[in-house]
Amino acid sequence: MKLRVAINYNFHDRSWYGGRNYFASLFEAVAACEPHEFSFVLIVGHKTETTLPDQFPEIDVVRTRLLDRMTAPWLFRQGNLRMLNRDWLMADFLRRQRIDILSHSMPLGPVRGLKTMPWLYDFQFLHLPELWNPRHIRWARQWYSAACHCSDAVVLSSESALADMRTIAGDGRAAAHVLRFVSNSVDFSRLPSHHALCERYRIPHRYFYLPNQFWENKNHRLAIDALSLLKHAGIDATIVCTGRTADGRQPEYFNRLMAYCRAAGVEEQFKVLAIIPYIESQGLMLHAHAVINPSRFEGWSTTVEEAKTLHKALFLSDIEVHREQAPRQGAFFQVDDPAALAALMADSLRRPAETVVPASVTADHAARLRLFGESYLAILRSL
Repeated sequence: MKLRVAINYNFHDRSWYGGRNYFASLFEAVAACEPHEFSFVLIVGHKTETTLPDQFPEIDVVRTRLLDRMTAPWLFRQGNLRMLNRDWLMADFLRRQRIDILSHSMPLGPVRGLKTMPWLYDFQFLHLPELWNPRHIRWARQWYSAACHCSDAVVLSSESALADMRTIAGDGRAAAHVLRFVSNSVDFSRLPSHHALCERYRIPHRYFYLPNQFWENKNHRLAIDALSLLKHAGIDATIVCTGRTADGRQPEYFNRLMAYCRAAGVEEQFKVLAIIPYIESQGLMLHAHAVINPSRFEGWSTTVEEAKTLHKALFLSDIEVHREQAPRQGAFFQVDDPAALAALMADSLRRPAETVVPASVTADHAARLRLFGESYLAILRSL
C-alpha cells in the first residue's frame, strides 16, 4: 500500500497564483517519476476555489471546514492553536484520513502518528521589515521557529533561505532540505499568437515583460525610472506588467505607484494588465523581447524559473537568490540602479529577439522537472 502524503491547500488560486503554480509544478514533477511508493492527497476547505483537482484528477481531494476561514471549526481550531501551540484538531483529522506525511503545510506542533514537513518559502520579514507589521513579524518568527523545532523536516527553496532559517531556528531538530522548484511545462500548441496578444491587450509588437505581483518588494518603481531614462534618451520601450494589484499589507501601494508612473510621464510605456489567464501569461513571456525582474527580495523567483524554461533573456536585480537560480541568459543590475536596467534594455533593443525552439524547451524542461520530482521523493523517503 502506498504511503499517503497530504498537502493542506489553505488559499484560493487567485489569492496566490505563485503558490498555485508551485503545487501544480510539484504534482507534475511527481507524476513524471512514476512508479513510486507515494499517493498524494490535497486537503482543501469546502469554500476553497482551486482548479488543481481538475488538472490532476489522480490526486485525492479531501474537504474540511477546518480550512474554511471564520467558520466555527476554523475558529475553534485557531483558539486551540493559540492556547496549546499544537494543532491537534488537524492532526486528528489527518489521522482519520490515514495520512502518513503532511508536506508543505503549517506545523502541527508536537504530534504523534504522522510525519510533518512544512515549507518555509521565504524570509522576507528578516530582510525588509519596514514592509511588515511588527505583529506579523512576531507571528512569522514564532511560526518558523515552531516549524524547525516541532517538525520532522522542513523544505526550503534556496540555500539563501536555508541560511536565513538558521538565524531564526539555530539547531532546530527538523532536518532541513533545499528543494529548488521548476516552473510548469508549456503546451506550445495552446499558446496565443504574438499578434493575437498584441491586438487583445493593445501593446506594441516589441515589449519587455514583468510578471510580478504589485507588492513594494517587487520594485516596480525601478522599472518605471528605467523607462523614464529611456524616454528622455529618445528610445522607445514598453514594459508589460501582469500580477495582482492588491497588497493587503499596503492597500494604497498600487495607486501610489501608478501616480508615480504618471508623474514620470511613462504611463503609456508601463502597461498594467493585472491578472490574466496563465496561458496568456506564458504567451506574453514567450513573445517578449526579454523578461525583467527588479525585485528587492525573492524566496525563489517563479518569474525567473518560467523564463528559464522558455530560454528567454532575463534582466535581473543582483540579489543572492537570483544568482543562485543561475539563468544562462541572465544579466544583472543593482536594485537601486535604474540606469543599469535602462542600459540593458537599450542594448537589447539594438538586436532582434532570440528565437525560442519549442522542441529544445520541452526536452530541457522535462529533464529539469523530473529532477525536481526525484529530489522531492528522496526527501519524503528520508523521513
